[in-house]
Amino acid sequence: MSALTEDQRRALERMHETFPTLEAWRVRSREVEQPERGSEAAEDDTIWPYQPPSEIVRQSLVAATQHLNLARTAIESKDIYPSSHFTVLRGALVGASQAVWIVGPDDRLERQQRALRVIDEWYRRAMQHAGEYLPLIEDAAALAEVREGLDHMGARRDGARTLWRATPTLTAASTLTLTDVVVWSAALVLGDPVRAALVKALWQQLSGDAHALGWAVLTRSTLAERGTDGTDVSKAGGDLERLSEAFLLCFRILRTGRSLYDRRCEGR
Repeated sequence: MSALTEDQRRALERMHETFPTLEAWRVRSREVEQPERGSEAAEDDTIWPYQPPSEIVRQSLVAATQHLNLARTAIESKDIYPSSHFTVLRGALVGASQAVWIVGPDDRLERQQRALRVIDEWYRRAMQHAGEYLPLIEDAAALAEVREGLDHMGARRDGARTLWRATPTLTAASTLTLTDVVVWSAALVLGDPVRAALVKALWQQLSGDAHALGWAVLTRSTLAERGTDGTDVSKAGGDLERLSEAFLLCFRILRTGRSLYDRRCEGR
């Protein structure tokens, strides 16, 4: 293994500096948390008590924390992966950005309406998953039970959708778009729309990794051999500097999300 360059060493150090905080968040994630009485989050939750917005945010923060800690575990083991590390960081970016997107606005209507969009996607995906089993169930009683559950969930979803309203950033018919969520949250955290636009490009790249599409790895590769038949050979190894950039971005967004969540959950 070749010695690290100064830039690589610093990239590794910056990631290691976050590990104590990530460990504290990991331990905190073991406990179910609820907003204090009289808090902004408690009032936000009144819009849909069956799937409270504060719980949707907490689940998003926990998911982001788990993904970053998984990436951390590989780093501590001195394993740096060209693609899968970035796949894990995509999950961290989704969870952290989703939390920030919901709790970031100071306007209650905006927070509640954004939460309702995530809740709708939660129901939609859960129903889609359960529906896959219907053709496979032969027992009549079991089939009836699953159908009853789907009907109940469908009614909940329909009920939540009746509460949709327009806001400055959403139409009354807007559904969840993760790219918009990531870009909005990055702009809030970074305070710079240009840098937020670069995060959109990173998000696309991480999605390429998650879908096992080689073009994403190619963006982090170097030319190994120039072919004579119009084809070239590239090589890609673990890239500490690129990994650190993505890792620290996810950490920064997650830290903001946790800070905002705590603030909204504090009683008055």
